[in-house]
Amino acid sequence: MLRLYKIIVFLSIPIIIINLYFRVFLNKEDRTRYIERLGFNSEKKNKNKKLIWIHAPSVGEFKSSRILIKNYYKDYQILVTTTTKTAADYIVKNHNKEVIHQYIPFDVSNWSKKFINYWKPNIVIWIESDLWPNILNIIKNKKIKCFYLNARISPKSYTKWKFLNIFYK
Repeated sequence: MLRLYKIIVFLSIPIIIINLYFRVFLNKEDRTRYIERLGFNSEKKNKNKKLIWIHAPSVGEFKSSRILIKNYYKDYQILVTTTTKTAADYIVKNHNKEVIHQYIPFDVSNWSKKFINYWKPNIVIWIESDLWPNILNIIKNKKIKCFYLNARISPKSYTKWKFLNIFYK
């Protein structure tokens, strides 16, 4: 099943890129940072600290992770990834001294590998149920500890994910 997903994602790359540029044009993506969605990094990693990666898709999920950030940002470098421009703007404006923000790359294996190989997280914390099968597979293969917090799933979503459970085992 994962192999089929990877093939579909690979074949979708032209559509993903066209959609990304369209979103930049409509100002739904950051014009200066859209390359992060392709696995490139715009920030530098502090090699002297262990890294905690928190994926919080939007502002609400980020706000629910602030207690973690408050307790650990002095001892660890905290990388926060989001999927929305609104969340990115909020984080950069209000929490720039505590965390590094990056957009999570689209779930294309090579882009995700590039991202994870650069940041080398020691632990990954996913807020909510914004699941990315290729990224999760890379995390699993690299034996990086990964936790889900507040991963609520509606009954309808549960039925879908139950059918695709190989992605999140």
